[in-house]
Amino acid sequence: MRGLYVKDIHLLVKQKLFFLATIFLTVMNSYNLESLAIVPALMLFFFVTVIFTTVSYDEMNHGFTFLFTLPISRKKYVAQKYSLALVGSIVALLLSVAIVLIMTTIQGKLIDLENFSFTLISLFIAGSFYISLMMPIHFKFGEEKKRMIMIIVMGVIFFFAFLGRLMIERLGINLNAIFQRISNIPILLTLTIGFIAALAVCIISYSLSLRIIGKKEL
Repeated sequence: MRGLYVKDIHLLVKQKLFFLATIFLTVMNSYNLESLAIVPALMLFFFVTVIFTTVSYDEMNHGFTFLFTLPISRKKYVAQKYSLALVGSIVALLLSVAIVLIMTTIQGKLIDLENFSFTLISLFIAGSFYISLMMPIHFKFGEEKKRMIMIIVMGVIFFFAFLGRLMIERLGINLNAIFQRISNIPILLTLTIGFIAALAVCIISYSLSLRIIGKKEL
């Protein structure tokens, strides 16, 4: 598995200009932002999205045929992609912390460390859900078809969001009261539930990706 990490790091290094541009844009945007959550959110999204492209590079020119002739099982390959994406999420969040600290020091602002820490952990959990959703799509459809699938997925999400809003209005459900109850839940319990849910979804996603890769023709 070490060889897979070395290969992917070399692929990511080739996209260093994109990473530098992402960091630059994040720094510029963070200067005038009131909400610090935007900085780690942008960084995490861009980093993980670039990591997904390593799957497309592997598949180019029958790359899977070469990879799986090496002493690398499909199970290890899939596990490495998930671990790389999760590690990339952590790196993105750590970089965003450095950016926020530098920018707030320059501006002479103070950070609410408790709220910012909660934001970082929440974004990591959200990023895990994003990885769990996108990884099987990348394995199944590749880079080109993935865009069309994402448009369809977003359309379905917006449709059900709109339908849910209509149902809530007709049933007379008080969303503010529900959100108030949720906000009263202890932060530690909320994060624990989030981690457990993210882990469960990640395991399901991994199993699905493994099945997809297992059916790939070499």
